[in-house]
Amino acid sequence: MLTAVGAALVLGAGAPAQGAASADPRPVTAAADSYLFGYYYTVEACRYFGDSLVQGGAWGSYTCAYQWHPYDKQYYWYLYVW
Repeated sequence: MLTAVGAALVLGAGAPAQGAASADPRPVTAAADSYLFGYYYTVEACRYFGDSLVQGGAWGSYTCAYQWHPYDKQYYWYLYVW
């Protein structure tokens, strides 16, 4: 079980994917100069990496947006940084 949880978090470590919330199919726009850092299954994982990047000084701000991923055909929490 811990291996599966660890693998899920590693999947999101700087690259893609972790979600659970009400789904809204409309695209969410982040800041115009934002960068898509990754996408995650849970909002907690998204916030963890966003907080780490901002507190570490790598980025000034971030947002987590629940969005549809057309390739996987499911929703993820997208981490945008700027």
